Amino acid sequence: MEQETIQITLPSSKSISNRWLVLDYMSRTGIKIKNISSSNDTQQLGRLLHQLKGGRRHNFDCRDAATVARFMMALLSVTPGSHTLTGSEQLCKRPMEQLIDALRKAGCSIKCTGEEGFLPVKIEGIIPTAQRIQIDCSVSSQYASAILLAAATMPQGGMVELIGAPASEPYIDMTLKVMEQAKVQCVLKGNPPTYYIEHTIPQCDVVSIEKDWSSASYFFEAASLLPGVPVRLPGLQRDSLQGDQVLRDIFDNMGLTVNQADQSVEIRRQGDMAGSIEVDFYNTPDLLPAVAVACAALGIEGHFTGVQNLRFKESNRLQSIAEGLAKLGRTIEVDETTMTIPAGNPFTRESLEGIGAIDSHDDHRIAMAFGALKVLNPSIEVTNPDCVSKSFPDFWKMLDRLTA
Repeated sequence: MEQETIQITLPSSKSISNRWLVLDYMSRTGIKIKNISSSNDTQQLGRLLHQLKGGRRHNFDCRDAATVARFMMALLSVTPGSHTLTGSEQLCKRPMEQLIDALRKAGCSIKCTGEEGFLPVKIEGIIPTAQRIQIDCSVSSQYASAILLAAATMPQGGMVELIGAPASEPYIDMTLKVMEQAKVQCVLKGNPPTYYIEHTIPQCDVVSIEKDWSSASYFFEAASLLPGVPVRLPGLQRDSLQGDQVLRDIFDNMGLTVNQADQSVEIRRQGDMAGSIEVDFYNTPDLLPAVAVACAALGIEGHFTGVQNLRFKESNRLQSIAEGLAKLGRTIEVDETTMTIPAGNPFTRESLEGIGAIDSHDDHRIAMAFGALKVLNPSIEVTNPDCVSKSFPDFWKMLDRLTA
């Protein structure tokens, strides 16, 4: 009997949703955003932008959302008034130094009230005195995206110069494409690359947000562990704005059958998986947790480069992955820029018995990557499973369709 296809409902892209929320805030007539992300991060950004537009309070709590903090910092810096920006204890450990320095050099007033280079901060919003803003985004592309979006609000526009090799560069491309859709004028010139942004009021009546490729990675992982089970992921676009769509190629190289239609993907494990794989994650770091855990579970040897910035996420993800896999009996090697997963025996239901809860480190991507192993053994647990709400509130509900 043919195995019934299991359909998974993915969340909408929070990265695209967050950019459109900022553009909606900047517009005069408002933008109708359809299929907006239900993630905690996007919902919190919406609340803070509503608060800023209403001018009621000047204390902004980003909770544990780094993207929200970086986007809000740039916006508040060019919004006249006195503001404070803070977040959870976890967020206040996330690096903000390059963004703070760039805004200060442009004439913005930002004072760190705790450790220098980190939240919380006090901001005196002004119109920047320098039109050219130089930003080092080698740690996070969000710094560049935050300034690119904010520059359109400046009366004379702005020039944003990128210094160094941008981390996760596809997210900068995503920002520019979304700005283009909103008719914000932006021209790239010169070397080093400099973006010239005109003062523009964003214009777009309606926009529909596509499904999230980052969130899909955990179901590619799960499907790779379930021979013969077809999984359909509607809403994943062939021509996506998201760099994480390279997920298709990564798992295809691992041996998963991947069929992409215009608006959906179907995946199924048929036949043997690969013996080894090499991937550079510098531009797509959010995919590493699912790929690393999948390789370990399948016994695939993995050689991964460009992993250095994963130390600066919600947790030190290199350490979190290594600790979780060590608990499952797989010792991996991690150095400054690489991770190596040795070949080994595939995980089985029996090998995953009685291991106890795996520490998620309150990191949504670690929780989902190890949580996907429930398709092999439903008794697998992760600590603080609710942390997945940061990006994928219905993750466990969707995973139940596969564990059943």
